[in-house]
Amino acid sequence: MAVAKYFGRAATAASQVLQGFDAKDFEGLLNGLVIGIGFDQQACSTEGRASLDLLIRLVSRLYPTICLLPAGEEARKLAKSLASLARSINERITIARRGSSPLSHCLVVGSTIPEASCPKLFLGSDGWIVKFSAERPVGSGNSHNTFGAGAAACIAASNLFRQIFNKQVSGATVDQAVMFSLFDYAPGSRSNPPLADVILLDNLFLLGLGAIGNGAIWALSRVPRLQGYLQVVDAELVDQGNLQRYVLALERDIGQSKVKLARRYLNARPDLAVEGHSRRWQTLPALRSMQHVAIALDTTADRIALQGTLPRWTINSWTQRGDLGVSHHGFEGEMACLACLYLPNGAVPDDDQLIAEALGLEDRKMDIVRPMLHNGAPVSMDLMRQIACRLTIPVEPLLPFVGQPLRSLYQGAICGGIVFDLTAGSKPVRVEVPLAFQSAMAGIMLAGEIVKQATGNAPDWTTAKLNLLRKMPSDVITERRKKDRLGRCICQDADYLDVYRAKYEAQTEMASPKGGPFGSGGRRRPRL
Repeated sequence: MAVAKYFGRAATAASQVLQGFDAKDFEGLLNGLVIGIGFDQQACSTEGRASLDLLIRLVSRLYPTICLLPAGEEARKLAKSLASLARSINERITIARRGSSPLSHCLVVGSTIPEASCPKLFLGSDGWIVKFSAERPVGSGNSHNTFGAGAAACIAASNLFRQIFNKQVSGATVDQAVMFSLFDYAPGSRSNPPLADVILLDNLFLLGLGAIGNGAIWALSRVPRLQGYLQVVDAELVDQGNLQRYVLALERDIGQSKVKLARRYLNARPDLAVEGHSRRWQTLPALRSMQHVAIALDTTADRIALQGTLPRWTINSWTQRGDLGVSHHGFEGEMACLACLYLPNGAVPDDDQLIAEALGLEDRKMDIVRPMLHNGAPVSMDLMRQIACRLTIPVEPLLPFVGQPLRSLYQGAICGGIVFDLTAGSKPVRVEVPLAFQSAMAGIMLAGEIVKQATGNAPDWTTAKLNLLRKMPSDVITERRKKDRLGRCICQDADYLDVYRAKYEAQTEMASPKGGPFGSGGRRRPRL
């Protein structure tokens, strides 16, 4: 057994939530675990298969040994493909035979109760409804709606993590029972309408195909009757560190365009045209004409800048310390626009400062770090030696980043866990690297809001959020966020409002009267 090649990235993520973190102890504990995954005939439904697929994609990235526990002939057939998927995610993973090693924990999909003397966590779904229990099977539904199924896998993975590391996660306990609807997130709601016969995306832009974007594509790729036109945008390639939480990415995808990865999962839909843009969203030719935007971007600055392009509406998603979630935004009216949500209160460190600190260049922020981040200048061999010296690490592991932009060095060496590995976690890094189940959950929530918006079921709340590292409340928190009370935002600026109104009044006059919930209708889908 052995941890994945990208273990450093996973350790970096864990170090941010585990008290008294020690890299060697963390790895040693993981190597001593055997995670069972039990499932039966009922789990072979569309919903059950979706839960199992995502569960394997989450568990295989962190735990070096798993044991599949199928019950029934169809489940045994499914086990072969699940084992193959696990190996494609972590080629070092051990797929233990039943009975060869005692199980430390067990995750169960369907109605079975595996014979194992270890803690068991049960997950399932019914359309939009998420189900989880620490006591008894909850079953998997028979619908083609897999939103609840995917979310249940994330909640089960989070409870497994909390159960294993309960002494190191502040305030963490295992949920005894969870049930809520991703359709409305209302307290006590069991809202579960069927998916519409046709779900039409009218020139939707999905910006960002990182970990949250991967979760969204995973969910959208499983929506039946998804039609229309979707544009996916991301300039980067998949690197080894990304595999820690990119649920779509396999080891063979390293070096592949993130756009190409997304299209691979979406292009099987004959009535959905998917156009990919391997470029920064700020350079899109259609930047000023974007109307409908779903956002899985990394930075506050990007979100505020995106709002400045004046889309008709945006659906935003995020992970951060303390919570994850989604939000809906227009521009007019009393509710918060996207920029309102991210206006700072007090002084906050900028990217220059964060990157300078992480690379040991605090005293060179103004003359080296800021100019290089601005103009994308490549890192020289001399500068790389300086950075290695200041971080007290050997320069050799950093050599692949010579000639690349400074931000790429930061993303690969700091966020990617290289420096963390070289220092055995002794140098804490002020960088947010969420755990895989957190990012996947935010992505599934984003995809759910895209589908609801497309079918005219946009919610009346602004934000829906939850914390997967705490015991789940009986309801997920939703808020109706008003505009910035200090009047600082562009949505309260008369000039911006005039431009916004002029933009959409002109488009409304040109549009067909058969406009749908995604805005103006009558447009022919572009050929790709």
